[in-house]
Amino acid sequence: MRYLLALFLFLASHLAGQNQADTIFFGGDVLTINDNQPTAEAVAIRDGKIIFVGNKSDAMALKGDKTELVDLQGKTLMPGFIDPHTHIMLKAVILVSADVSPFKYKTIKEVSAVLKEASKKGAVLAFGYDPSLMTDPGTLDFATLDSISTEVPIVVVNKSGHIAYGNHKAFEEAKVTEETKNPAGGSFQRDAQGKLTGIAFEILAVGLLASTVNTIKPEQYPALAMKAAQDYAKWGYTTVTDLGLGMPLPNPQDHIKIMKDISNSPDSPIRIQGYVVFSLIEQIPGLQKQNNDMFKVLGMKIWADGSIQGYTAAMKERYLDKDTKGTLNFKQDQLTQLVLNARKNNLQVAIHANGDQAIEDTLRAYEAAQKAYPSDDPRFRIEHASIVDPQQWQRVAKVKATPSFTEHHVYYWGEVFKNKILGEPRAEWLDAAKTAKDLGLKFSFNDDDLAGVNPLFFIQVAATREMENGQQLNPKEKISVDDALKAMTLYPAWQTFREKELGSIEVGKFADFAILAQNPKKVPVDKIQDIKILGTWLNGKKVKLPQS
Repeated sequence: MRYLLALFLFLASHLAGQNQADTIFFGGDVLTINDNQPTAEAVAIRDGKIIFVGNKSDAMALKGDKTELVDLQGKTLMPGFIDPHTHIMLKAVILVSADVSPFKYKTIKEVSAVLKEASKKGAVLAFGYDPSLMTDPGTLDFATLDSISTEVPIVVVNKSGHIAYGNHKAFEEAKVTEETKNPAGGSFQRDAQGKLTGIAFEILAVGLLASTVNTIKPEQYPALAMKAAQDYAKWGYTTVTDLGLGMPLPNPQDHIKIMKDISNSPDSPIRIQGYVVFSLIEQIPGLQKQNNDMFKVLGMKIWADGSIQGYTAAMKERYLDKDTKGTLNFKQDQLTQLVLNARKNNLQVAIHANGDQAIEDTLRAYEAAQKAYPSDDPRFRIEHASIVDPQQWQRVAKVKATPSFTEHHVYYWGEVFKNKILGEPRAEWLDAAKTAKDLGLKFSFNDDDLAGVNPLFFIQVAATREMENGQQLNPKEKISVDDALKAMTLYPAWQTFREKELGSIEVGKFADFAILAQNPKKVPVDKIQDIKILGTWLNGKKVKLPQS
């Protein structure tokens, strides 16, 4: 009898312990991003997952001797932000590259001075040159860069990441000559006589050129990538999506391995997921077999065109101030075949498409894929979807595609798109979130390594359509703060087939949170980006970040 009583007491105590929370949050606003339960008084978590969302008294019933109580003291708890499109390794490289951004330097004279000074120390890798935002951009090519140095390689990557400029020494070390064939989806510019000019276009060509500038030792890449990952966590991100796994920095295989190692390390600050570059399609199924909750290979990435500010985005009509319509990286049949190959292997596809002609080709490829391999839920991704005409939006909805917009374009480039590059009618189509919303589409906002990663900035721009000059770019495309919050949490989770795990505060999902000093729904809309992010929680544990 005593044995049975002792066994009963042991089991009762054990079961009670199983019901106890590891941590309970209370005392502030809880933004769940769950329409069925938009707010709550308290949230309880155990073993890295959410076990309760509701009122405080019921949550406290889950309190045990070892339960940590987190009093928000009026602050706001919300799901961790999800970046749906960025390039972690590129961000890492930028940390130690020469900065020639147009936000700092407006003339070619200033840029040349930075490069000249950097060349005194050896090979130069610089990032951020963007003529579209400069007052006197000049030209970067062999002539300009050779005048700075012929002794050390110099490579300058355009702010968009789609163009790189090098001196003769850089091309020599990259082993790129007049006889070198262009890589798939990229090119090395040649003049009328077939001579190289010092300019490379698109990711594989840009990556080849940049990777030959040995300003970073191979053993430095993991630490730099971890530093970049920590920066995302500092801004409240808990999941980050790399849209270029397998880029040649430092090389395709190490690029993927470093991303995997960071996310699987005990002190990882973020989950990492991503899409592998199209040239490595045969490796994707094998990589997916190694997926886990912290690191996931989701599918394949293709670049259909370049950037609007670089005049390489493929447009149906020519640019306003240049006699060009941009450039398609693939012929239609090539792009379609890439998509068909991916769908044949049940891979999700993400296509970078900025211009309306690139959108057209992308839609045709997706339409062909739906015909060949029908799916009720393909979640075809269109990265940036910058200039989509009204008729094309109907087809985006019909083919069940999902856009990811880059709100930096509206704020920093909106004025130059409107007045110089595209003209007002086309510029007003830029990042048409309200149109997407009205068609019932889920969409997201991304940073794409353009100009900072503050998620609250993207939310504010989407809700105001304000440009840097204080004017609004087509305010008809404004969306509510509620919808903008979803575009940084629940919708990007859905875009990557992870809405049952991430993106909202609901029972059963991972306990990935951001704590904000204020509620974004309770401050003036033009003050949202100023809200301080006070802490990030991943798998139910507070992320420890180095002191800055």
